[in-house]
Amino acid sequence: MSKYTFYQLDVFTDTPLAGNPLAVLPSAEGLSSNTMQALAREMNLSETTFVTPSDSATRQVRFFTPAAEIPLAGHPTIGTWWLLAELGELDLPRNGTLRITQDTGAGVLPVDITVVDGKPTDVAMTQPLPDFGPQLADRDRLGVALGGGDGTVSEEPTAQVVATAFPQLMIPICSLEAIQQLPSGGTGGSLAAVLRELNTDCAMCYSLDTVDPDSTVHCRMFAPALGVPEDPATGSAAGALASYLVQHGIVSPHDGVAKVVVEQGLEIGRPSLIHAEIVVGNGGEITDVRVGGRAVTVIAGEVTL
Repeated sequence: MSKYTFYQLDVFTDTPLAGNPLAVLPSAEGLSSNTMQALAREMNLSETTFVTPSDSATRQVRFFTPAAEIPLAGHPTIGTWWLLAELGELDLPRNGTLRITQDTGAGVLPVDITVVDGKPTDVAMTQPLPDFGPQLADRDRLGVALGGGDGTVSEEPTAQVVATAFPQLMIPICSLEAIQQLPSGGTGGSLAAVLRELNTDCAMCYSLDTVDPDSTVHCRMFAPALGVPEDPATGSAAGALASYLVQHGIVSPHDGVAKVVVEQGLEIGRPSLIHAEIVVGNGGEITDVRVGGRAVTVIAGEVTL
């Protein structure tokens, strides 16, 4: 029998039992893809990551939901590299920022780890530049699929698929009250069917009304087809959403950088805070997408196979 150490972290928070839980196997050499998928199903969290050596980056990281492997994910990136920094797996400076790279299904991408007194205080990932996909103009149909009704989805801007790793549907909701009343997972299969017509599995719902006045948007993300009725914090969607808000002129850059603070997870008792930065060139084009936050390790254990 083989034994593999795993850790569970709460990400986009520094408070245990808040944020988005993540399982990480930091030394996953020898595990097949099928076994990784089975372990992700066993962990039954929104994502589990598996870390192995890489010839082209600091490490290879693979991302699995309970139902499928995905190319890249936000909170698993933040949590995985936070853990590797805590475990002493990286050559951290005493103070400053260390840039490493991760080999993912979305390519080799940089990650920046901020360190104070030898300990990580922030991890920020760089995501692929946004790809703006199809729009869904039938907002009443979308509102019903989300478990709301006519008028739940705002008229402007139009709901649109945006990818900064993989495609997700950005959905403007008319008010804080309306987004808070949506059931987790929307209508389940009906919502999944609408999303699949747009070649996505993820609905990133947002309201410009927020609980915390320092936040930019209040969000909920549903992915019923991936076995995730509601995600407490979605870093990949935060980068896509921030890009969408800049693209539609809802958030403006200052000195070339637009900053978006995403509050998420409150409805399911897992409050999370995500910071996104969109770098904008002189011609208004998006040149960089960064998403970051904190994490806390809460569980350590061992898997025997």
